[in-house]
Amino acid sequence: MMQNRIIATVISLLILFTTCSFEPISMPEDDNSDIIFNTGGEKYIPVNPEWGGATWNFNNPTDIFISLDDYIYVADSGNARIVVMAKTGEIVQNDDFGNDFTDIGSIPNVDDPTAPINPVGLCVDSKLNLFIVDNSKNIYIWNQYINNIRNSYPEGTDSIATEITYINYDTGDEVVLLPSQFFLSEEYEQEGYTIKDVTFISDPVKLDSIYKPHVFYTESKEENAEFVSVAAAPFGNNQIYVCDRIQQRVAAIYTGRSSYLKLRNGNTLWQHRGYYYHNVVTAGTGAGTVNDPKGITVDESGNIYYTQLGENFSFHKITYVSSITGWVSSFALDKNEIMDLYRFDQLYDVATSEEGNIFVVDKGTNEVQVYDNLGTFIRKAGTRFVQVDTTLFDTTFIQIDTSFTYESSIIPVDTTIIDTIITEKDTIITTEYSDVLKNPKSIAVEEGVVYIIDSGNNRILRYQLSTGIDIDLDNELGQ
Repeated sequence: MMQNRIIATVISLLILFTTCSFEPISMPEDDNSDIIFNTGGEKYIPVNPEWGGATWNFNNPTDIFISLDDYIYVADSGNARIVVMAKTGEIVQNDDFGNDFTDIGSIPNVDDPTAPINPVGLCVDSKLNLFIVDNSKNIYIWNQYINNIRNSYPEGTDSIATEITYINYDTGDEVVLLPSQFFLSEEYEQEGYTIKDVTFISDPVKLDSIYKPHVFYTESKEENAEFVSVAAAPFGNNQIYVCDRIQQRVAAIYTGRSSYLKLRNGNTLWQHRGYYYHNVVTAGTGAGTVNDPKGITVDESGNIYYTQLGENFSFHKITYVSSITGWVSSFALDKNEIMDLYRFDQLYDVATSEEGNIFVVDKGTNEVQVYDNLGTFIRKAGTRFVQVDTTLFDTTFIQIDTSFTYESSIIPVDTTIIDTIITEKDTIITTEYSDVLKNPKSIAVEEGVVYIIDSGNNRILRYQLSTGIDIDLDNELGQ
């Protein structure tokens, strides 16, 4: 008699499957939202208070610049004025150091002396020259330093040179320069000439015209021009760059010597006027060309960054190579993210930080985007974060495949035992919205603080980078 004996042995293999679900929550609707499922990372948070309302009374501000001595200059175009502010936000007309900014509050229009200019762009160079453009063919200038000396030393009389005698002591050659030839003085100095004698006279009318804001350059090479923005070259370079919307170009203007002053403290100082130098880039549709230019800035290495409203590339970075090659585009399509087509809507301005990051203002999408020095996107600024505390569920499925042994043979059985484990996790969902700014037009970055001209709301907003900050102000920041 055959004894049938079945010895069942269960061989189990655990296979884990995990899924995730969460409780339904009510989120604000926004087609442009970026949902972030974490609370860490760096983000820009607002610095209070905002600078707006009756205290500042801005009306369509269009540009902002921070000078070497930490004064903030704002082109308040709708009010036809330039506002000077301390980093505390206080409006400054004069200070304890002898600075008096009242003359630049309202600048007479050389084309219509009965009305002030409406400034749209400005910058300050390393010599404390303030350059201003107003959508015309003129560039205006005001020098902070000589006004400071004038106010700090009220006694004595300023004087202005009517002729300068240069001598080359190695050759004995002499040359006499009149004011119309003063721009040649640098060339003579490079050839070994030094000042031998200067004839100074007191001319209050001429001196007053130099102290006050006046025309630095008027376009005469082209039939017309419309300068919409201006940026100064780095320290030691006697140039500024302007975006010309009519001629579709970025032009270099040389700051040549025009007046030689003896100041009240005994020092002598050159003053400058503008001379056309060359076109850096001209009209086109490719990288490193111009099509309806808007904002411009220059970094410490002399690279030029500019934005435009024309087709194809909204952003450009160009670098000087040589006198033969000239300026070439530093970024290219498909190599640098910032050059992607259709990435931006209306790119109005650009700024760079000490670390080399690039900040661009998109008026069309009401946001600021930040890129690294290679044009790779990092994050946004000037946005609003909403965080919602909710519960996520982790679901774990346990599958057990079985088989048994019959007289030393393993026989599989098509059967499965399933168990389920559900785990609750408390988490926060962060949503970023671009609804804080309204028609932003300009930006400046200084010591980690981002200053944004929120033109549509007639205010200046400040943001600072923070790491892993908890947002707990009614679940919102940025309003």
